[in-house]
Amino acid sequence: EFALDLMQLGAGGRSYKGDGQALTDYYAYGAEVRAVAAGTVVSVVDDVAETTATLRRPDEAADAYLQRVMAAQNDNLVRGGKYVAGNLVVLRHADGEYSMYAHLKPGSVVVRPGASVAAGEVLGRLGHSGNSTEPHLHFQLCDAPEVMACAGLPVRFVDVALPYADFPRELQSGDIVIAR
Repeated sequence: EFALDLMQLGAGGRSYKGDGQALTDYYAYGAEVRAVAAGTVVSVVDDVAETTATLRRPDEAADAYLQRVMAAQNDNLVRGGKYVAGNLVVLRHADGEYSMYAHLKPGSVVVRPGASVAAGEVLGRLGHSGNSTEPHLHFQLCDAPEVMACAGLPVRFVDVALPYADFPRELQSGDIVIAR
């Protein structure tokens, strides 16, 4: 609950250019991932490989794609939590909150457990590891450091605009957001 999958959209509202079959086709791929607030690094995973096997193929029917992705995700679940979240960083913040940044690019994490980080500090780069259907950042706040065993907490963003919202409100699933 309250987890967010963040991606970058380009022209035409698509998340990729070309046919979307290479990770580098995705606008967000390799972007810096920064800490949302000051904290202490609790855990890091940086060695889960990426694959293009879960990218949607051109002209692939939605039901065939769903079946293929679900099979891949089930395989990752059997392998364990590390393979679900992929490469990640978990930070501990004040008041017992933890932030998780998942699906990072392998070899890109630049922080280590025990390190203190400032708000805005680079943690790694956005990638496509773990249960990911395309390069994106999975972000969530939790009440515990265990990725697969924590309760999600609501996230409040500042300095963002919701250009298609009918009235001022908190972010919701599916929103298009413009960062100011």
